[in-house]
This record gives sequence, C-alpha cells and structure tokens, in this order.
Amino acid sequence: FESDATVATVPIGYADGVPRRLGLVGGEVLIGGKKRRIVGVVTMDQLMVDCGDDHVEVGDEVVLIGTQGKETITAEEVAGHLDTIAYEIVCGIGPRVPRFYPRGVNG
Repeated sequence: FESDATVATVPIGYADGVPRRLGLVGGEVLIGGKKRRIVGVVTMDQLMVDCGDDHVEVGDEVVLIGTQGKETITAEEVAGHLDTIAYEIVCGIGPRVPRFYPRGVNG
C-alpha cells in the first residue's frame, strides 16, 4: 500500500468457490455500496479487501456477485478477470455460501 488503509478480512475463500488468484487479477467485492479491491491471494477460508480510508465494521454486508447501493458486480465481470465463463464462477460457489434471490414482480 502507498498509504495507510483499512484492510477488511472477509470469511470466505477458495473452499467456498472464490478463485485463489482473484485478488491478483483485479477482483472486487462490494462493501458499503462501493467496489473494493481484493488484495493478495485468496486463502482457503478468507480474503482481504482494501477499504482505503473508509470506515468499515465487523458485520458489514459483503457482496461478491450482485448489487449493493448503486454498484453491481456480475458473474460475467468476475469471469472476465479470470479468462473464463460466468457459468464456471457460479457453479463453483460452494454450499457454505448464503444465497439471496430477489423476488420477482409477482413474487
């Protein structure tokens, strides 16, 4: 880091389907409605996120694929960083990861 920064530890890793090298190729997550860069190599059960000088707290929601505030990260975007297809990303997400499905108009 070129200056002081807050680094958040997120309890998800390659055992959950997050590719190990995602942090080395520009991968991001959403925290506080902003895209935050994953730093370093994703470990088995955690990854680190550069939150700059923004305040984050334990328990803040982290979105890997989806929308938070006005920002969105798609499976296609994640796949693009890794030179693969979105289906490989989505199919790799393990059973420990909670899924939230938006309700449809009639839902």
